[in-house]
Amino acid sequence: ARAIDLIPKDVVICDWHYERADATAAYFAIKGFRVVTCPWRNPQVAQEQVALLYALWQGSTKTLKPRYAGVMQTIWSGADSFMDEFYGRATRENPPGLSQVECFKTLFNSVQALAK
Repeated sequence: ARAIDLIPKDVVICDWHYERADATAAYFAIKGFRVVTCPWRNPQVAQEQVALLYALWQGSTKTLKPRYAGVMQTIWSGADSFMDEFYGRATRENPPGLSQVECFKTLFNSVQALAK
């Protein structure tokens, strides 16, 4: 845990939490890093991560606010198969309630709703 203080502060942390929305972005921001929250295939977790990141951003100081750099969808397939599934050209066998494409759509809609 103390090694975090040895990492150069120009590193951007991609904070992966795929099963639940943990508030670790706050820790990284306090430590001086820009941080991007990264969901994968769980739409509910993505929605919670967006809400959490937005709440952290809203309640942060002038110093911390720019360190919350946003959200980025991660995928664990080729971009071509993701795009084929996104545009309905192919289907992918997913566990119930888990889908990279549905996660992305939820993430995008959650960000759009907060932007209004």
